[in-house]
Amino acid sequence: MLIDLHAHTSGISKCCQIAAPNMLRVARENGMDGVVLCNHYQKSYVTDGDFDAFARRYVAEYEYTRAEGEAIGVRVLFGIEVTTDWIPEGKDCSVHLLIYGVDTDFVLQHPRMFEYTQEELYRTVHEAGGILVQAHPWRRKDRLIDTRYLDGIEISCHPLYEGTYLAPLAEIAAREGLILTCGGDFHNDTHRPTCGVYLPNGVENTRMLAAYLAGADTVTLAVQEVDERCPHTVIFQRGVGIVTDGCKGEQ
Repeated sequence: MLIDLHAHTSGISKCCQIAAPNMLRVARENGMDGVVLCNHYQKSYVTDGDFDAFARRYVAEYEYTRAEGEAIGVRVLFGIEVTTDWIPEGKDCSVHLLIYGVDTDFVLQHPRMFEYTQEELYRTVHEAGGILVQAHPWRRKDRLIDTRYLDGIEISCHPLYEGTYLAPLAEIAAREGLILTCGGDFHNDTHRPTCGVYLPNGVENTRMLAAYLAGADTVTLAVQEVDERCPHTVIFQRGVGIVTDGCKGEQ
C-alpha cells in the first residue's frame, strides 16, 4: 500500500488550505492508500501560552482525521512535524523534524518539544520507541542538520520546491546509514503529487511504521518530480543508495 508520510490539515496547520475530509478524498483520488498526519507543532501556534491545551487540540485533530479516514477507507497514521524553536549552527532559520512511531500521549507529555535541542528530541523520541526524520532538508537551500541525531531524510515532492533532490539526498542517506522517506507535504496550495512509501498491508499504526522504517534494509518509494506527470518507483538500499529508479507511467 502507498502511504504519503507527510500530510497536513487546516484544523491545526495554519498554512494548510484543506480540511481533513477533503485532504483524505484528494489523497485517495491521487492513488494513496493512506497518509501520516504530520501537522505543524510549533511555538508560534500557542498564542495564549497554554501549551497543554494546544497539545490536546493537536491530538484531537488527529483523532478526527483518523475517524474520517476510516469512514472512506483511507488509513491515517499519527506523526508530528516539529518546527524547532532554535536555529542550527551555521544555518539561518529553524528546521522541521518529523516524528514517527510515538503515541499521541507523547505530545501530551512533551507539549514544549519544539524547545528541545536536536539531540534531546532525538533521544526523547527514541526512548518513546519512535524515529526522527528531517523534513524537506533542501527545499530552499542546504539546511541538512547533524545526521548523528537523525534516523532518516525525507524526499519531498511538494511542487513549489525546486525539486526533490533525490540523488544527492539518497547519496547522503546511504553514506550516513540513514533511511529515506517520502511525502508530499500537501497544503492544497498546489496540485496533489502522488508520492510516499510502499508499506506492507500489515503496517496499521505509527509504531509499526517506525519499526518497519528503522529495520528496513530497502524501501520502495513513489517519487513525483515537480516537473513530471508520473511518479517514479525508487528502491533505496540502506548503506548503498538508489538501486532502482523507473517511471510507473502517466497518471
